Amino acid sequence: MIALRVVGGSPRGELSPTPHTAASVQIREQGRAAGATQRRHCLNSHLLYIGAYFVETCIGCAMQRATRTRLRPLYLCAALAGVTMLLVQDVHHVHAGPQSALHSALNGNFDSGGNYLPGSIGFNLADVTSVAQLNSLPDGVKGLVWIGQCNGVDTTFVRTVRPYVGNSKLFGFYLMDDPDPTGWHRTLCTAMSLAAESDWIHANVPGAKTFILLMVMSSSKTPSFEGTYNPTNSHVDLFGLDPYPCRTELKECDYDMIDRYVAAAESSGVPRDRMVPVYQTFGGGNWVDDGGGRYALPIASQLQQILAHWEALLPTTVFDAAYSWGSQNGDIGLESSPDLQAEFLRHNSVAEADKPHPTSPVDR
Repeated sequence: MIALRVVGGSPRGELSPTPHTAASVQIREQGRAAGATQRRHCLNSHLLYIGAYFVETCIGCAMQRATRTRLRPLYLCAALAGVTMLLVQDVHHVHAGPQSALHSALNGNFDSGGNYLPGSIGFNLADVTSVAQLNSLPDGVKGLVWIGQCNGVDTTFVRTVRPYVGNSKLFGFYLMDDPDPTGWHRTLCTAMSLAAESDWIHANVPGAKTFILLMVMSSSKTPSFEGTYNPTNSHVDLFGLDPYPCRTELKECDYDMIDRYVAAAESSGVPRDRMVPVYQTFGGGNWVDDGGGRYALPIASQLQQILAHWEALLPTTVFDAAYSWGSQNGDIGLESSPDLQAEFLRHNSVAEADKPHPTSPVDR
């Protein structure tokens, strides 16, 4: 997005400081997701029916006496059943990752003409910075409005939030990115300030949710969120977690990093139903990770593993997010990776009938 939101030397959630800038994005053709969803849903039903038919037929074959003349059809049945189950398994891959009604791709969501870009692959929760952007969103897309202040309910906060009151396209407010409760790494952001902002929003913007992305206060090998923020001290609704497991110093992505972040957040008082998974969709550029290497853009198979790992921990979420859509520090983002876009088109286009529609655990 156009606003400069990360002031650390690694993107969203780690501590070494260097500035970054946002890059422009290229528009992609929109409107494929709905048709793809219908075709996949239909294909899933047909394959399941065909699979059941072949399995039933093979059982009948197996129950017959296995004479030499009957072995050939028995083998054929087994082969057909196996192929069918593989096809069904491939269709099931569409459902990899936590099931969410809303999907966001953070940063650089609009081109110079004001067109919303990630919608072409099923992202339906936009990262917005103005009422004009919110109003321009296509039907079916909601907005998550960036605030980034953490000064409590002062005149600037009220002036920023009030124009969004009553807007039907509003989902909620992104209060802070990597807030620092110590003031050692970034500007001090107290839980009291976040609580005041969140309370004001809940009282004055009915139904709107508040969201922050947590900054880990230790290394990614032993992450900790102790002494930071949770629903009790901040009154925030939703908390983003952003383990980025694919790094140049590793032979393979460290998928267990996801488990460690979830466990650390849970131990600090953030329930799992308040967590928002943030998937790594960037690599290269000038970011330096906390292991002395750089972030590596996942390939499609690695993204599948990331999604599957999150799904095992958080089967359903209020929303999920990809970071980042656009480039921020000379890196490659999701906008420049057709392979990862194809994976997200599948992930985001799960038939609405199959998706849960969770709401925030707290309705104030």
